[in-house]
Amino acid sequence: MFNFFRKNYPSAGGEKLNLKLSGLHCTACAVNIDLTLEDLTGVTNSTTNYARSLSAVEFDPRKIDSQKIIAEINKLGYEAESL
Repeated sequence: MFNFFRKNYPSAGGEKLNLKLSGLHCTACAVNIDLTLEDLTGVTNSTTNYARSLSAVEFDPRKIDSQKIIAEINKLGYEAESL
């Protein structure tokens, strides 16, 4: 998202997860996803594009797995699938 919202910083050896989203209604939905994911231990960056319904998530696979990231998005009321 925006650098001033960013709480974590990328680490070497991280992975990137690209997701197709559904259920977004506005840009606030995208911000909600990014802030929620960036609060998770192991997620270093989340960038969600409302217009394209896509999200790119950088994470440390030693601390969190992709299924946990997808589950967190689903808990927010959106649907996510890996690309």
